[in-house]
Amino acid sequence: MKRISIFVTLFVVALLIMVAATSQAAPRAQNSTNQWRMDFYPNLDWAGYPAYTQYSTHLNYNWGEGAPGPNMPSANWTMRATLSTYFYGGQYQFQILADDEFVFMLDGVIYMDTRGQGLSGKTVVFAIPVSQGFHTVQVDFRQYTGPGYFLSSWAYLKPGQPTPPDRPLPAPLPPESATSVQTKYGDFTPCIAQGLHQAKCFHSDGAWDSPNLGSVELEPPITIWGNCEPPDSDVVWTVDTTTDPMITKEFRCSKTLAGWFPH
Repeated sequence: MKRISIFVTLFVVALLIMVAATSQAAPRAQNSTNQWRMDFYPNLDWAGYPAYTQYSTHLNYNWGEGAPGPNMPSANWTMRATLSTYFYGGQYQFQILADDEFVFMLDGVIYMDTRGQGLSGKTVVFAIPVSQGFHTVQVDFRQYTGPGYFLSSWAYLKPGQPTPPDRPLPAPLPPESATSVQTKYGDFTPCIAQGLHQAKCFHSDGAWDSPNLGSVELEPPITIWGNCEPPDSDVVWTVDTTTDPMITKEFRCSKTLAGWFPH
């Protein structure tokens, strides 16, 4: 009986040690670095503070035509997703399907930028050499109207310890949209805030050569808000990508003089 009592005592002590060790180890699992932080902004420029933030172990979402979360509109919004994760040294292939646009960055370097490239709803595949260790991945996603989705994956192609290639300084990108714009044809700040077409805030100044509402309604929506002038009607900005470092896109100044749209 004495031996049984000693055995039971040792068993209970061992069990208590196991429970204590488990309770101490549990919080470490919550500090995983393989979790995306997704910040959502109710504007097209990732401006200000995020209206909604969520965390996820994956970055594959189909929001349809609804809002991506509380305090967010169903159109004209952006998301910035960041992840710190470990890569083995070698070549990686990334595959992304997005509607509408995205910018992919690794450690602050842009490797793919589909803004203004007409790639909405098309699968984009690109390869990046990555050195071994922890790296920061950032994806900036922009949704205009209609269905919104972002589906991503990457695969390890071949081993190695490559040094990322020297890249030229980023080419000039289109400027960020202004949050407030006034021209002689009206105050366009409400249209910016609500994601409306520029025609909704247009007012003719009464001059004989002033644009009319019908001609403004025929324009594509302004994507870059800011005061512009007719001579700016064929501005060209260069976008830096790994597939072609000299991709250009032309923008036209709206007849409202309130910003540019691609053409």
